[in-house]
Amino acid sequence: MDSLILHYALIERATRSSRCMTRFLLHRVPALVSTVALCFASVSAQWVQTNGPGGGHIYSLYAGSSRLIAGTDGGPYVSTNGGAVWAPVNSGIQGRYLYAFTGTASGLFAGTDMGLYLSTDGGITWAESDSGLGKESAGALVAFGPGIFAGTEGGGVFLSTNAGSFWTPADSGLTYKDVSGILVRGTTLFTGTRGGGVFASTDSGTSWNPVNSGLSSLVVNALTTVDTNILAATEIGGLFYSSNSGASWTTWGSGLPVPHVVALLGSGTTLFAGDDSAGVFLSTDGGNTWTAANTGLTDTRVVMLSSGGSALYAGTEFGGMFVSNDNGASWSPINGGLRRTYVNVLYPDGSALYAGTSGSGVASSTDNGSTWVPVNRGLTSSDVFALASDSSNLYAGTYHGGVFVRPRSGSSWSPAGPGITSSDVNALMSTGGVLLAGTSGGLFRSSDGGLHWSSSGAGLTVSSVNVLARGEGVLYAGTYGGGIFTSADNGLSWQQAPGGISAYGGDINAIVVSGASVFTGTPLGGIYMSRDSAKTWLRAGLTDTCVTSFAASGRTVLAGTLGAGVVLSSDSGASWTGTGLPSTDVLALAVSGTSTFAGTGGQGVWMRPTSQLTVTGTGASGGSGPAVFRLRQNYPNPFNPSTTIAYQVPSGGHVTLIVYDILGRVVATLVDERKEAGSYTVRFDGIALSSGVYLYRLSAGENVQTRKMVLTK
Repeated sequence: MDSLILHYALIERATRSSRCMTRFLLHRVPALVSTVALCFASVSAQWVQTNGPGGGHIYSLYAGSSRLIAGTDGGPYVSTNGGAVWAPVNSGIQGRYLYAFTGTASGLFAGTDMGLYLSTDGGITWAESDSGLGKESAGALVAFGPGIFAGTEGGGVFLSTNAGSFWTPADSGLTYKDVSGILVRGTTLFTGTRGGGVFASTDSGTSWNPVNSGLSSLVVNALTTVDTNILAATEIGGLFYSSNSGASWTTWGSGLPVPHVVALLGSGTTLFAGDDSAGVFLSTDGGNTWTAANTGLTDTRVVMLSSGGSALYAGTEFGGMFVSNDNGASWSPINGGLRRTYVNVLYPDGSALYAGTSGSGVASSTDNGSTWVPVNRGLTSSDVFALASDSSNLYAGTYHGGVFVRPRSGSSWSPAGPGITSSDVNALMSTGGVLLAGTSGGLFRSSDGGLHWSSSGAGLTVSSVNVLARGEGVLYAGTYGGGIFTSADNGLSWQQAPGGISAYGGDINAIVVSGASVFTGTPLGGIYMSRDSAKTWLRAGLTDTCVTSFAASGRTVLAGTLGAGVVLSSDSGASWTGTGLPSTDVLALAVSGTSTFAGTGGQGVWMRPTSQLTVTGTGASGGSGPAVFRLRQNYPNPFNPSTTIAYQVPSGGHVTLIVYDILGRVVATLVDERKEAGSYTVRFDGIALSSGVYLYRLSAGENVQTRKMVLTK
């Protein structure tokens, strides 16, 4: 039988999304909920997904005798050559978040965010197999004794004794129903929960008893065995081991320098721990001492560890899959065809198109996206939010890493010189022999190719600069909380543009200049336009829509949105038309050569000929709600202090959206009312909260989904 590789990491290992959108640095207002009901006319032809860049969320892995199956946030991907090339499996399970696998004589089971699925042909085709379980999010699976056990998010443990045809609750005594993992040890079942610690069953799941003596943290992220011990990774409390079937626990691995371990793996005499911020650590002495094992691991947000044959695999939140063939001494990405990448910025440069991503660094394509080549040598931060170039260099702005410089005559990146006091770079622009960098801590300029920097914020009344743009004789800076600023002296001094933009417009996501018009994109206020160099502003459509990015081609302005794909206007914003890329989070747009490219949140880069972007229908209003239940990743993520959460419900009914801290305590209730079918957006303000990981859970009828977000102050 195929070997089973099973992992379930901390609650909804979602994502740190792309380009910073809006943070309300000046507006300390409660959450605002807005309905988004968009229906657009069609545009000829269709967008085509390019072949990358490779990367994305990897939650689970099944290693079979002839193939690998990766569980992603967009269904399973299959590789028959050790991960060199992956292909999506679209039959019966497309679009699901895959958290766990288990192989049985009846077939391969997959636990998803919307119930269980079964494949009887090795993972090629799938069918629902969750009668009695419903659409519970299933993150833990194991075959044992009388059948198959499934651990769910909030619903406890279920058991099937008839090959998945029907499931019944098996959670008597399980007082905490949020299950993070299930482990078999001899004749005993162990369940890790988020809030109740560890439970044990010696009667095949008929009854459960808590076994938490000595366990100081009851939020359990992962369970595994090493030698004769059971090992539990807890939130904040670190690692614990039990040598007596859970009767008592002892702190273990005091040498592990990180407390937030979400994945565990034993391989021979070596124990591996995956941390969702600090990467992989290994121990060769039973967990007493640990060393980092991150060589080659460009994304250190590790949420899955697994093995198959002599290979080790690490799944990350953004950087995709990595493999080690030397027991963790070094790692290599294996992401060909794994098109689940978060693309934050697209930048045309001559014949090349560069993509800055979350977790996968920078990639380039010279053939309209047919192939993408990683360009990451020397780049120590893999979260890239800004790109720019001049005649000598290519520049990359990163999150927590500052600015990097890559000479056109070289092949490696190096950190820029001193003078920038913020390492979170949101925007870069090369203009008139000067390089400008917009950061979360101000605006900076360099006149020597990034070797030296000085403040360029004279006149700026807010510190966080998100976007930079150039017009005829004027520069524009979009900020968080302060709206638009303009400069007539190449960025030496700035003046705040007059009013006319609503409070939500004070957070600027995007700016584009098209002819005599300037367009700005905002988080919930849609688009504003000025025809007099930002002296006065008018509403220009897409009200209540989060607009993240722009591109212009002639008289046509393209806007990327959160949830509504790419829309266009050819009449100065009087009307907007859909372009055939609906229900997509578009984070970046670029026109390169004869093609237009869209960078998305979790679907890589899409392309279509610019000549096809012409309206063939008429605009429409209203529209029915989507036919799916979906909780989107908050945007931006990480955030400070506020962020936007979008969600969809397929039918009318009572809806709740609640924010929790990592210990399960309610932080805020954002939605608690009846909602009709449709798409909605809500703002969450964390101004009064401390930095850390928070969880937000959407419930509508039988549907429940949870995601993770990170507040950074």
